Parts: sequence; C-alpha cells; structure tokens
Amino acid sequence: MRDHIVIETELSPKKLCRKLDRDLVEYRPTLNIFSLGRFMRKHRYETFFYGCRRDDSRVMIFHHTAKKRDGGARGFFGEIEKTENGSRLVGKIRKPVSAYIAAAAITLICVFLMLMSAGLREFIAFGVFAGILTVSLFMILFDDKKKYIEAYLDTIRKENTRKEEN
Repeated sequence: MRDHIVIETELSPKKLCRKLDRDLVEYRPTLNIFSLGRFMRKHRYETFFYGCRRDDSRVMIFHHTAKKRDGGARGFFGEIEKTENGSRLVGKIRKPVSAYIAAAAITLICVFLMLMSAGLREFIAFGVFAGILTVSLFMILFDDKKKYIEAYLDTIRKENTRKEEN
C-alpha cells in the first residue's frame, strides 16, 4: 500500500494518546469550510503540528509552517492499536478529502470553460483556462509536508530507544 505506515512503540495506548495530546495543537475539522482558515490566521506566525484524536483510537496529524496557508496539506490519518508490548500506530499519509473535492470541482469548471471556448473558436481563452487548470491543480495537489509528518512520527518510534537507554 502506498504511504502505509506502521509504528511500533512500547508506550501503552493511553500514554501514546497523552503524548499526542501534549505535542499537537488541537484542531477538529468541521463542516464549516471557514473554520480551518480562521485556525490558520490565528496561528499565522507559528510552525507546529496540529490535529486531533477521535475516540481513543483514530488520529489525524498535520504540519503548519509559519506564514503559509497550508490547510489542505497532507496529513497522517491513522489508528492506535493495542499490542502485547505497548501499542501500534497504523495509517496513511494523504491529503484530506476536501482537497480532492476542490481539485475535482476546479477541474470540472475549467474543462467546461475550455470546451465552451473551443466551441466558440476562442483558442486564446482555451489556453488561459488550460493554464488556470494546470496551476490550480499543482497548487492543490502538490506539497512537501510528507517529510515533516514522517519526522514527527519518527519521534514516536524513538520513544522505544529512549526507554532502553535509561
């Protein structure tokens, strides 16, 4: 599976939940599309990890870079599972569903406008809409957050080595 991540740790599920609560700035996604924008403006000049836990098992982790509007960036979506020696964090790094919905909407609108422009033989307008589509999809679907999320998940993995050293 692409971007599938499994992290074994000696932390119990309860301790892992406490670590996540301590490390993450809490943000719970809502149906209100403006709530993420308000959250990003509130933390405009900070770089941090944010997300939430749902129930005692489901986890969402994202990274925010100062002075960036990176609300639709990749994040970790996973679950905490209890094991014999502690716990396991299993999940994937992917974009939120809202990013894919926005990309689909922009694609449909631009393709419609491109077809209309071609039908009217307005090839300059066709090229403009093709350019808008390309730039929009690049801005929505490309980001470099995967390395930051993986680095944070490595800190959870390293909890095992700190315990063994002590």
